[in-house]
Amino acid sequence: MSKQSQTEESLEDINRSLYKEGMTDGLPVIPPTEERVDEMLLGTDRDRDEVIGELGNNENALTVERLAANAVMAGCIPPYMPILEAGAEALADPDSNSIQFSVSTASWSYQWVVNGPVREKLDIASESGAFGPSYHANQTIPRALGIAYRNTAKIYPGEKDMGVMGNPYKFYFLAGENEEASPWDPYHVSQGLDEDDSAISLAGPNSWVQWFPGENNAEHVARGMIRNTPESMRARSGEDLNATITHFINPYNAEELEKADLSKQDIKEYMVENSHRTLDEYSRSFGGDSDLPPRQSKQYFDTEAINIVSMGGPGRVNAIAGTSIGGPVTKKIDFPNNWDDLVEEYVVETEWVPTDGFYE
Repeated sequence: MSKQSQTEESLEDINRSLYKEGMTDGLPVIPPTEERVDEMLLGTDRDRDEVIGELGNNENALTVERLAANAVMAGCIPPYMPILEAGAEALADPDSNSIQFSVSTASWSYQWVVNGPVREKLDIASESGAFGPSYHANQTIPRALGIAYRNTAKIYPGEKDMGVMGNPYKFYFLAGENEEASPWDPYHVSQGLDEDDSAISLAGPNSWVQWFPGENNAEHVARGMIRNTPESMRARSGEDLNATITHFINPYNAEELEKADLSKQDIKEYMVENSHRTLDEYSRSFGGDSDLPPRQSKQYFDTEAINIVSMGGPGRVNAIAGTSIGGPVTKKIDFPNNWDDLVEEYVVETEWVPTDGFYE
């Protein structure tokens, strides 16, 4: 595109053209002019022609420059490039199975969890309303990754994306883990990274439900994690079928579990041991467990299929996202030498969000 500044009329024309060509998510975008793309590339040390990964069943290459162009359209700023690159690597990782949850009739979405110091640097929300609107990084980063996947893999509804209902979480579904208020090790540490590392994790759930325990104690929280899992969600790890479920536990309820000396592993084992249901409660398509009495099966088959992340603000509302038919995949975020300067220049400090946190 031309380096010349755009008038309001030409901005409308560009949006019409990009929408007509199927290059947007249906919402207005910022035109990816050469100037804007060059500015976005300030956020990376990589060569603009470097291939980050191949996306889709045609294995189309996503370059650093193409990622930057999609990031411009989504409203990102240069300091977001390192997290976008790590997210693109996660999408390109075969273990993420991203092509399956991009095109399946069941309308899976892209679920992102961010860990480490990058959360504070980029003002990535992890407390009240973290998965909701209002936070620039939480919305524009997943939007950019979704548009980049769509434009690289050439996925369009009714052609490759065969989602029967579609899924609104494909617009954005990203939040940081509330590590400061969590009694447990951060999620990325459980995936083999150091606590001081920054990381982004990808899963592909097709459903989301919020729930709260009848009483704010460990027994009701642990029971609720099982009872509030919809019948359609099943969790089982394995080479042929890796179906996982993520539990987002608010810090207050996480603290109650910790007071009962329950580690994440203890909770997972409890869920596996106590999630037996009759087969006629849900689809038989996943099969039964021969070690159980006839007509009974586990909803959670093994601990590896359960992910637990502490997230949210004051209150006792928790959430369950699943079933993911890919991943989770965790990628470490690497930063260019000038990244701190870019953060200082571009990241806007909000005046309407408490600066000292709820849990300090």
